[in-house]
Amino acid sequence: MAIKMTNCHFENNGTGIKAPTSVKIEMSGTTFKSNGKAIDIFVSASDLKSLGLPENTPQEYIKEVIEILSQVKDNPKEQQLESISDSSLFKWLGHGASVASIGSAIIAFFQSP
Repeated sequence: MAIKMTNCHFENNGTGIKAPTSVKIEMSGTTFKSNGKAIDIFVSASDLKSLGLPENTPQEYIKEVIEILSQVKDNPKEQQLESISDSSLFKWLGHGASVASIGSAIIAFFQSP
């Protein structure tokens, strides 16, 4: 699904746009002024499920993993997995969570175009 915005103006909002990772956003001539956050991208419940994560997975834990992966994106996959293994996400998931399977799915998801 795509959201196309042309010549839109977002001003004095808490969040200008909130959209799931599964949507493609195309903007031209769009401006943001005095918003708390211009764009808030979140991982949808269906995307969480496809990653092997519960639907109630806290978004801040996903954002932390994305931040970690962005810092080590050029490292080998094994090092990327090691980098996220101590994240809040895997602490929250507990010992039963497989860093190899869930972590690999997350890495693939966020490296896809």
